[in-house]
Amino acid sequence: MLDDLGLVPALEWQAREVSRRTGLWVKIAAEDVPEDLPEEHKTCVYRIVQEALHNIVRHAEAHQVKVRVGHGAGGLMLEIEDDGKGFNARREKGMGLLGIQERVSHLGGSFLVESHPGKGTRLRVTLPASMPETKETMA
Repeated sequence: MLDDLGLVPALEWQAREVSRRTGLWVKIAAEDVPEDLPEEHKTCVYRIVQEALHNIVRHAEAHQVKVRVGHGAGGLMLEIEDDGKGFNARREKGMGLLGIQERVSHLGGSFLVESHPGKGTRLRVTLPASMPETKETMA
């Protein structure tokens, strides 16, 4: 789907499916998202949104989720915010969040989770405009 439709339409489809299946209101807002993003970036963003929505449905008891994707000077930015019950982000990191963090760091990006009990959760991801260069070792 990602290859056929592109990133933003694939995210919108994902949001509609989650809303239809669960009753959770999911809004996608996209600004200045280039179509020529590296495939790794598109896949990373799609999978992060997929995992975040799964976590929200399963744990957050949220009613609304806002997903923002944009492109700026720092690269590709993704923010996912819910109005759920929140959690202590310093103490609780399940496998889903660890997987997201690993995906982001693999691409040289940054990942931040902001959450407090009773106040919802916000994930912020920034991916650099291009892939980090790999260092080859000389034998």
